[in-house]
Amino acid sequence: MELKGLYLVTPDYYGDRIFTLTEEALKNGINILQYRDKTNNYDVKIYAGKKFKKLANDYSVPLIIDDDPVLMDIIDADGIHVGRGDVPFDYLKEKYGNKIIGVSTYGDVNKAIEYQNLGATYVAFGSFFNTGTKKDATMCDINILNNINSLKIPVFVIGGINLNNVDTLLKYNISGIAVVSSIYSSKNVGETVKSYIEKLREYKKI
Repeated sequence: MELKGLYLVTPDYYGDRIFTLTEEALKNGINILQYRDKTNNYDVKIYAGKKFKKLANDYSVPLIIDDDPVLMDIIDADGIHVGRGDVPFDYLKEKYGNKIIGVSTYGDVNKAIEYQNLGATYVAFGSFFNTGTKKDATMCDINILNNINSLKIPVFVIGGINLNNVDTLLKYNISGIAVVSSIYSSKNVGETVKSYIEKLREYKKI
């Protein structure tokens, strides 16, 4: 499975409308789905996780769980994404070597190369723009993307991406973009996703 294109990250579960919006996004071309939830209890996470897993299966896209190998196990998700201070990578690689393992490397290309050598499936860089989704997001210099050509695994960018600034990132040798609020807060999720897909095609990312 080649990981590329439009990577949708959910906000925390806030009611079942999130599934309607997610399905609308999937229907219009999302390539990867990540369930990220920092506030809800485990009963809610399992409920929501199973719903997202079914949606991901229905549209044949991989479901990634943010920083929670137990939840990944319970709902049999396709992989996990970790960042600084999360579950240690070597533990995940040893125990879940058959799963997708993505790693946030913020603005550190050397760290990305290190994780590539350790067996990461993909890496993510960001944030390049101000984002309300993650209040303590590390801000990165976009020029680091000039130095990613030595990476042989997929590279995604995340953080404050919208339709007005995405072209700036798509000019670089990245595999795709990860988006949260630009899609979930859109007045028309389907049309917003279609617009991203058009841009990704224009830059030959999908």
